[in-house]
Amino acid sequence: MAGAGTEHARAHLWTAVVFGLATPLTFILCLTLWRTPFPLTEAVAIFENVTNTSTDLWVPATSYYRPLFYLMVSAIWHNAGTLDAALAWLKLVQIVAVLLLVVLFILHLRPRTFLDAAAASVAVAVLIGSPGFRDNLELPLSYTTVGMPLVLIVWILLNRQPRPGHAPLIVALTLIAIGFKEQGLVIVPVVVAAWWMRAPGATRGVAATLAAIAVAYVLFRLHWRAEWPVFEQAIGLGFTEIEVPEATARFGAFPYFVYAYSGASTMASLLFAEPARGVFRIVEAWSQGRAQAWQFAHVGASIGLTSVIAWGGVHSLRIKGGWSTESRAFVTLAVVLLACGALSFNYSRDRLAGMAVVFYAVAAFFALRAAASRAVEASPGRFTAAALAVFVLAVAWQTRAIATIEYVRATAWRNHMEWLVMLPERRVEFAERPAYLRIMDSMIEQGTDPAAPRPTRYPAWVALTIGQP
Repeated sequence: MAGAGTEHARAHLWTAVVFGLATPLTFILCLTLWRTPFPLTEAVAIFENVTNTSTDLWVPATSYYRPLFYLMVSAIWHNAGTLDAALAWLKLVQIVAVLLLVVLFILHLRPRTFLDAAAASVAVAVLIGSPGFRDNLELPLSYTTVGMPLVLIVWILLNRQPRPGHAPLIVALTLIAIGFKEQGLVIVPVVVAAWWMRAPGATRGVAATLAAIAVAYVLFRLHWRAEWPVFEQAIGLGFTEIEVPEATARFGAFPYFVYAYSGASTMASLLFAEPARGVFRIVEAWSQGRAQAWQFAHVGASIGLTSVIAWGGVHSLRIKGGWSTESRAFVTLAVVLLACGALSFNYSRDRLAGMAVVFYAVAAFFALRAAASRAVEASPGRFTAAALAVFVLAVAWQTRAIATIEYVRATAWRNHMEWLVMLPERRVEFAERPAYLRIMDSMIEQGTDPAAPRPTRYPAWVALTIGQP
C-alpha cells in the first residue's frame, strides 16, 4: 500500500512538472488566439450564412458539410446578445478545444518518472508544433480543433475498463466530431482497430454501431455526389500548385491518380514535413540552393521523430504477451494516417491530418520513452550519442512549437491587414448582398483594432531558425 501511494504521489509530481513546462507556451497560444481579429475573407461569409433562414444546414448540397459547426455558430450568433459577445464565444470554442486537448493529452500520458516527464514534454511540443495542429488554428473554423480532443477522449475510454456509460459516450462523441467535419469519421477506424486489438474499452457492439453509422453517412453523402466538382480547391502536384479550372481540364476525366497523390501528400506532410499542400517546396528550395535553416530543421525533426516512432512501434509489436498500450498506439497511428489520407483525396492540406496529430504525439511519447530507457542501459559511448540525438530532436520540436505561436501571430496580423486593405473592393463585390455588408460593417472595429497581435521581431538568425512567417 505504501509503495502504491508513493508511486501515485510520484505520478502527480511528474505530471505537474509537465503541466508547468507546457503552460507558458499554451497560455501564449491561447492569448494570441483571443486577441486575433476574425478574418474578412472567411468569417463574414459564415456569419451571413447562419443568418440566412432559407439555408438548410442538414442537406449536403455541397461537398462542404459541417452541420453541427454551423448550428453552433448560428446558436451563438442569435443568442449572444451583442456582436462582441458572439465573437468572444466563438473564440472561446477554439481556445477551450486547444486547452482541453493539451490537458487531456498530458493526463493521458501521466508521467511517473523523470524519463517519462522528459518524453511527455517533447510529445507536447510535437502536438503543438505539428503542421496538422498549427494549420487548424484559424478563426472561426474550429472544425478539427473540436474533433482532436474528442478523438483523444475516445482513445482514453478505449484503453480503460468499460463502464455503463462508455459506449453511448463514444457514439455521441463520434457523431459530434462528424457533425463538425467529415474528418470525424476517423474515430470509426480507431474504435474498430481498438476492438480488433482487444483494447479493454472497445466492445464489439460499439465497433459495429460506429461502422454502421459510417456506412450510412457515406451513402447519405454520396447521394449528392453528382453535384460536387471534381476538384474543390487548388491541388498541389510535385513542385507546383494547379488551380481548379486547369486541374479539371487536365485530370477531370481520370482524377484518381491526383486523388491518390493528394491523400499520400497529407500523410507525408505529418510524417516528414513535406510536401505541404501537395507541393515539395522545401525540396525545391534545397535543389535551388535557397533553403533556410528552419526548413532543414523541420524536415530533420520530422524524419528523426518518425524514425524513432517506427523503431519504437516495431519494438512494441515484437514484445510477447499480447497487445500493449504502446503497440495499440502505433497501429492506431497507422490506421488514422490512412483514414486522414483517404478523406483528403480531393486536395491536400496540412490541416487535414489534424486528427492523426494526436496519435503521432502519443506514439512519439512511447517511442521516446523506450529510446531513453534503452539509452540508459547502453554503454557510455552509446548513451552519449543517444542522449545527444534525443536532445537535438527535443530542441528541434520545441523550436517548431514556438513557430506555431509565430504562425498564429502572423495570421492575426494578416487578418488585420485584410480589413485595412480589402474593405473598398468588398463593398463593391457584395453590393447586392445587404446582409453581408451589414455584418461586415459591424465587424470593422474588431478587424481594424491596431492592438492586433503581430509577429515578434526576432534577430535575423532566430527568425531563420524558427521559420518566422
